Amino acid sequence: MNEDAESLKARVRHLSVMIFDIDGTLTDGRIFWVPNSGWTQMYSVRDGMGIKRLQEAGIEVAAISGGDSLSAQMRMQSLGLKHVHFGSQDKVAHFEKLLEILEVPADRCGYMGDEVVDLPLLKAVGFSAAPPEAPDEVRAQVHYVAQKPAGFGAAREVCEFILRHWHKG
Repeated sequence: MNEDAESLKARVRHLSVMIFDIDGTLTDGRIFWVPNSGWTQMYSVRDGMGIKRLQEAGIEVAAISGGDSLSAQMRMQSLGLKHVHFGSQDKVAHFEKLLEILEVPADRCGYMGDEVVDLPLLKAVGFSAAPPEAPDEVRAQVHYVAQKPAGFGAAREVCEFILRHWHKG
């Protein structure tokens, strides 16, 4: 879905909400077993700073994830995300509930995801993004494909793109 630069900038100009998938988007998709703790992932402090910068600018940041782990719960809590849903089998349904809660139209929302299960939500928002490792069919459907890898700055890159072209209000 290659758009020209101006229409891409217009998509983020008035975003109110940016939603992230977690596994494979805020992480590199690898999981590790830690005895006595369970499964865990690694997160980038740079991606976290991008999320914090969106929040400071006035954009609500949320997460909708098909997975669920203590490390993901703790990371989202540490970033101060108020709207997080884990174990989602129907991300669009959770997105629609979020729209009701925040009283925001879908076209003022963005979503970054990396898998084919994310496609319905990627198509439902006004701005969609994916990391470069996403499958071809996902990258072909989003508005923006990050150059940095997932878990290593892809989310930060998307946050910075939004902040460069966003106008409050």
